[in-house]
Amino acid sequence: MHRLVALAVFAALCLALALAPGPDPAHLAARSSGSLLDAEVVLGGLATTVGEALELGIGEAELVLTPPEDEVERTLQLALVTALGARGQAPVVRHDQGGARLRLEVRGLDGELPEQHFQLDPQGTDLPPLDVVVPLSLPTKSALLPPLVAIALAVLFRRTIPALFLGVWVGATLLVHQRSATWAAPIEGGLEVFTHFLYGRLASWDNTRTILFVVAMLSMVGLLVRSGGLAGVMNSVARRANSARGSQVATWLMGLFIFFDDYSNTVLVGSTMRPLTDRFRVAREKLAYLVDSTAAPVAGLSLLSTWIAFEVSTFSPQLPSAGIAPEAGYGVFLETLPFRFYSILTLCLVGIVTLGGRDFGPMLRAERRARRTGQLVAPGSRPMVGEATTRIAPAEGVTPRAINALVPLFAFVLVTLGTILVRGGAFAMDPAALFRFEGLSGVLLAGSGSIPLLVGSTTGLLLAAGACWREGIAREIPGAAWAVLSSMGQAFAILYLAWMIGDVCGELDTAGYLTALLGVHVDPLLLPALLFGLAALVAFSTGSSWSTMMILLPLVVALAFQLGSATEVGGYFLMLMSIGAVLEGSIFGDHCSPISDTTVLSSISSASDHVDHVRTQAPYALLTMGAALVFGYLPVARGWWPAWVGLLLALGFLIGWMRLVGRRPDEA
Repeated sequence: MHRLVALAVFAALCLALALAPGPDPAHLAARSSGSLLDAEVVLGGLATTVGEALELGIGEAELVLTPPEDEVERTLQLALVTALGARGQAPVVRHDQGGARLRLEVRGLDGELPEQHFQLDPQGTDLPPLDVVVPLSLPTKSALLPPLVAIALAVLFRRTIPALFLGVWVGATLLVHQRSATWAAPIEGGLEVFTHFLYGRLASWDNTRTILFVVAMLSMVGLLVRSGGLAGVMNSVARRANSARGSQVATWLMGLFIFFDDYSNTVLVGSTMRPLTDRFRVAREKLAYLVDSTAAPVAGLSLLSTWIAFEVSTFSPQLPSAGIAPEAGYGVFLETLPFRFYSILTLCLVGIVTLGGRDFGPMLRAERRARRTGQLVAPGSRPMVGEATTRIAPAEGVTPRAINALVPLFAFVLVTLGTILVRGGAFAMDPAALFRFEGLSGVLLAGSGSIPLLVGSTTGLLLAAGACWREGIAREIPGAAWAVLSSMGQAFAILYLAWMIGDVCGELDTAGYLTALLGVHVDPLLLPALLFGLAALVAFSTGSSWSTMMILLPLVVALAFQLGSATEVGGYFLMLMSIGAVLEGSIFGDHCSPISDTTVLSSISSASDHVDHVRTQAPYALLTMGAALVFGYLPVARGWWPAWVGLLLALGFLIGWMRLVGRRPDEA
């Protein structure tokens, strides 16, 4: 039945894509106007770009804009100011004298969309003025095809790898066709899947370190099992969490505890809690939901995570357009926390589900299957980790000791955090600056990445190997590690394909097309809800919450402040709500997307079938999204009640829903 529904939805989306009018060309042009900063120029024999020339002091980002003659020119000029502001250039508009000038001229070309003609005038130097022409390369409807094909086929046929591969192939074919309309585009696109997109990801050290981190973490868990350490921890936890409900509550609490990074949260919580939830017949889909729903929401809200400085950096350069100094970005971020409805409600819903022991929809069927038959995965499903990995047991004659697991696990957390602090320059900073909110969060962002995760997981793996050696089972180390590696081929293929389709969407500017669909003619008080939906759609289609934030947040500050100034709620209030809405929509879309790397990692660490994880999690995410909109963004923006009242009403709704609709898996 679900395949028929998926087929109908896919057909409807294709029909809507074919018939729906595209966005206003002016807004598509505005999305592309930032390309002027990447335009190549030669100054004094030095090959550089316009943006680099400004950063080097050759220009001062002072704009002399020709008077706009139509809406296209006006939109392009505003986008130019936004593009420079996003680079921290703080442009001065219409500054006529002194310094270097960047002159923007927009000329129509026989009714076609205009090219961008820029004049870089380095006054006070011996360098001649330069004319820079940047042709506009605008995204089209076809930019939506790769994610649409990949997601629809994965759900329809339950074959994730072929679906993702076809999505990448379609995107590569479109890119080839844009460069040269040739009948051989599908063949050349198929070659570029391997020579461009796959090679680019295989050549990326960051991606390689992420893969090695996953391997090290899962290998560490295998050794913790063989040394009896994980059994000792499970025995201790089982004294309190001695049921399916208790094991889920323990998983939820552990997810709240690992707050500093979403990757660490996902892999550590899923892989270490799986033996306990397996013992009490908790469906793997349920474990994947618990893991996925506490990773990004916790990291996105936590004041001490690798996320916060990134989130602030995406909108703080635009604050001067609202009369606020960029240095106030962290204060603005704190004021957006009451409007982070989706993340707060998601964490609350996980608690409601685990404490109440009730489920609904596909998740209820999965839980009933696991409880009644002991089938932790559905018949015919393809878990992301093989049976050899999940069936590892303590070595014969080993006495379970919790210390064998606690030392490697705590070492992983501490070494990862320590490496982040070292790489972020924490120990070279003035202590007074470090212990300020801005200083510490900046260190966390600067030090984050795949290197700390790899260093921490390798440390944990070595300590787990040492525990095996102390227990006299050193011979078990290669076998336990190989049991993990030998079953990870499918998981790594899906992870690489998810990264590749994100690259395809980036080159086609899928996010830019979706962003332009919003337009500017909206009711100001609907703006937070619309931005939430737009961010969700972009993140779902591209599989990346951070990319979505980078695209949308620089556009939000000025737009929301200006629109809100004419309303009763005020520009500052609407700006805070809009920033929160973009952050939350990005997390929601990434949370639901089958092409998101964190969604894939949740399936890997939980040894769940990926499509089953996405299908069973979606109703919970959609329920929370609906509560965030109905009780949060729509009424709060209109001033009907404050944000805290909206949160309480939404929480009451979620509790009532689970009481009325939810059922316990062991009920008849």
